[in-house]
Amino acid sequence: MFRAYGIQFSWKTGIPSNGTSMGVKGERCSDGYTTFHKSCYLLNNQVSSWIEANQMCLMFGGSLIEVDDNEEYSFIQGYLNEHGQEEGILLGAFLTRNKYNSYDSTTEYKSNPGYWMGADSIELPGHWFWIQGKHSVDFTILDSKEINVTDSSCLYFDKKNMYQARNIGCHTLMYSICEKKIPA
Repeated sequence: MFRAYGIQFSWKTGIPSNGTSMGVKGERCSDGYTTFHKSCYLLNNQVSSWIEANQMCLMFGGSLIEVDDNEEYSFIQGYLNEHGQEEGILLGAFLTRNKYNSYDSTTEYKSNPGYWMGADSIELPGHWFWIQGKHSVDFTILDSKEINVTDSSCLYFDKKNMYQARNIGCHTLMYSICEKKIPA
């Protein structure tokens, strides 16, 4: 548990208590992170916009995930299938106006659209760039038939489509994946 911007968060992970998982021998990530090759990953199961999600990742010394190749892409898809957040979160509260009138303002957030990744087409619609270093998304995670570019479009792992890369408005609320590179 931790607090950021006055909100209490918890991170759902599936790693052993020694803080390492699936990494290169001798390399470690902090508790709560999962290791793959030269990166540490952390699932953030607090819904937020793309910008808010990246700000939370930056607070922990990382950023939203930047997928370097198809091997990493496949690893993340498998990891999300096994450890991703299930659907169904209650939002709201039971409110009382007076002793005779009250109402339940609880709503259920039933949809888990997926997890944010660190790529957008905000600066140049139709062209995808990773937020760290601003280099282009240059491998085959994108299916042009499935990508609908808008002026403020960001990439995410779409739960309904086996965590394939899709785009959606950056203001949409969903979960995210933080990535920290392991220093050489």
